[in-house]
Amino acid sequence: MKSLKLSAALMLAALLGAACGLHETPTSTSGQAANKNAPAAPAINTNAAGDTSKAASAQSAAGDGAALYQSIGCAVCHGADGKGNPQMKDIPNFTDAAWQKKTANAELIRLIQNGKPPMPAYKNRLTDEQINALVAYLRAFAK
Repeated sequence: MKSLKLSAALMLAALLGAACGLHETPTSTSGQAANKNAPAAPAINTNAAGDTSKAASAQSAAGDGAALYQSIGCAVCHGADGKGNPQMKDIPNFTDAAWQKKTANAELIRLIQNGKPPMPAYKNRLTDEQINALVAYLRAFAK
């Protein structure tokens, strides 16, 4: 009886978390969100001296952004593939080159921070680094 109550409580918590966009997603063995439709992180480019630190940081940010994109529920409306849920109105297609070109990073940051109904604001839930990682991930959809 005790285990049944615990099981019911865990299921209720999972449902409430999913409804609030705070659900966890299955992870791969590497600990990253398992999403076969998500874009790959940008490739690491080295300069003539072989320095990969800046490029590696960009790749890491996109990877962190992928995990955030899944864990906070972005894929519910924006789609795992970034093309947007076709049953929702006015959802941008992150894979569209024209949308990518016309939408500045500052605008993406503002939208993530402040939200836009029905999207919630994340300024009190995410750090600046996490928001920048999400922006890097959104940019990776175009590649």
